[in-house]
Amino acid sequence: MFRQMYGDVYEVCRNMEKVMGMFSEELREMDRNTVQYMIDEMQATIDAQSAALEEEQKRHEEENNKLQELIAAQAAALDKAMKRIEELERKVGSEPVK
Repeated sequence: MFRQMYGDVYEVCRNMEKVMGMFSEELREMDRNTVQYMIDEMQATIDAQSAALEEEQKRHEEENNKLQELIAAQAAALDKAMKRIEELERKVGSEPVK
């Protein structure tokens, strides 16, 4: 039985073209696997960056909304103050001068 296996291995080794073909096929498979792994890694990086970007955009939108609310509140307060100033100016203008 050993002699049969040894003979088979010996014949394969003698046929270098067949041996190189086996190695070439294995190398091609390893290259395909490596490329697929690299693609998967890049996709994971892209997905993580996309998620981080979405979070950053949401944060900016929230900050923008808060700033818009603050601007609106300050504009309303300014408008109220201007109306009060106008009222006081009318009142002062209608009083007799002493």
